[in-house]
Amino acid sequence: MPPGLRPSSLVKVRKQVESNLSSLLGKPVGVLQLTVFAMPCGCVGVSLETRNLVKEDVEVFGPKIKELVRSAARRILEDKPNVYYARLAPSGYDVVSVTGRVACDECREELEDAADLLTF
Repeated sequence: MPPGLRPSSLVKVRKQVESNLSSLLGKPVGVLQLTVFAMPCGCVGVSLETRNLVKEDVEVFGPKIKELVRSAARRILEDKPNVYYARLAPSGYDVVSVTGRVACDECREELEDAADLLTF
């Protein structure tokens, strides 16, 4: 098993991202779940389910949030994502998750046009 996929490593990465997001934004941000995924098309990525993160946070701190997600994904996937996005709740205000994804060309185009995603 690659070192980044060991359960203890995943728990540590989740905790570090949660702490770093809270420090960056100056408010408690929960990272309830870290998910590593692989899709039929070949896309792979890391998604972090969040609480108390809103669209404005991503708009203002996008580059710094992107770096936190990039660092987590590199530790787990040993690859750098080429697409970063925040999935918005139906309200369009709350951020449900932030994701770093090594996306295929077809999915990259679809992600950039998705109404419920804020790419950064």
